[in-house]
Order: sequence, then structure tokens, then C-alpha cells
Amino acid sequence: MKRLGQVFKAVVSAMIGVGKKEDLVKDFARTEKQGPWPYIIIGLIMTFIFIGLIIAVVKLVLP
Repeated sequence: MKRLGQVFKAVVSAMIGVGKKEDLVKDFARTEKQGPWPYIIIGLIMTFIFIGLIIAVVKLVLP
């Protein structure tokens, strides 16, 4: 569960454009060990959530 939290934190920080160099190095090391799939899956889920939120806000604002 801790790994999933770390992946989620890495994806969120990448989406908003903030992050530390040390975290980036750790993320690349984790990717070499376990592969990129957790990052890809969480990234896709977060993208769909973001798009859904944008659509919901637009529908709320526009009658």
C-alpha cells in the first residue's frame, strides 16, 4: 500500500508540475525495479478524473 501511495504522489506532483530532483531519481529507480505500469495506470486514472471534474464544473457553471 505504501508503494501505491508513492506512485500516486509521483503522478500528482508530475501533473501539477512540482517535484524534487531526489524524488525523480527515486521514481526512476522504482520504475527500473517494478516497471512503468503502476505509473501508467495511476496516470490514466488521474487523467480521467481530471477530465471528469472539468466537465462537471463546466456543466455546473453553464446552464
